[in-house]
Amino acid sequence: MIELKHVFKRYPLGTEALSDVGFTLAKGEMAFLTGPSGAGKSTILKLICLLERPTRGQITVNGHELGRLPARRLPYFRREIGVVFQDNRLLNERTIFDNVALPLVVAGMTGDEVRKRVLAALDKVGLRGRERGFPLALSGGEQQRVGIARALVHRPPLLIADEPTGNLDAALSDDIIDLFREFNDHGVTVLIATHDLRQIERLKKRVIRLGAGHMLGAA
Repeated sequence: MIELKHVFKRYPLGTEALSDVGFTLAKGEMAFLTGPSGAGKSTILKLICLLERPTRGQITVNGHELGRLPARRLPYFRREIGVVFQDNRLLNERTIFDNVALPLVVAGMTGDEVRKRVLAALDKVGLRGRERGFPLALSGGEQQRVGIARALVHRPPLLIADEPTGNLDAALSDDIIDLFREFNDHGVTVLIATHDLRQIERLKKRVIRLGAGHMLGAA
């Protein structure tokens, strides 16, 4: 599902965020990407969903070699990935329904299929019945659930998350990570960037370790 080979990322002012990074994540697998702040976790996620491109090296995602993917194919490629951010990035002036529906609307979907998919996604994250409300009326954990529903509403085969429990207490963190595990149990490939060692120990999934932009191991 994901393969990185000899990936380097250097920013214009000379900062080297990644140096010779390589790992694979099999279809249907769940893994944690971990390391201290500045280790390169977020950079890897940005490369996987083509928000950025590597300086050199090869990245393959769901059968697509990203270095050969033309710009016109980017919107279609990104529909194959669900992305969950730590800060949710919800539109506070829009309803919960509209927030979750956004990827479908951007993709040109309309009508009953949008409603069906949005309500199904909200049901999966335990928020069915809240679709007419607004994000600011929700708790932090509930807002994160809306972000997860939005990431899953277009039914992607790959779900990636960047520190999804960073702003949550232990109980809410457990709930969110258990959601990811449930999706993985149903066949979704999951990669979570986190420094939450308690969750890593709790789930016993594979761990990909980074330090200062270098691979430290992928046990």
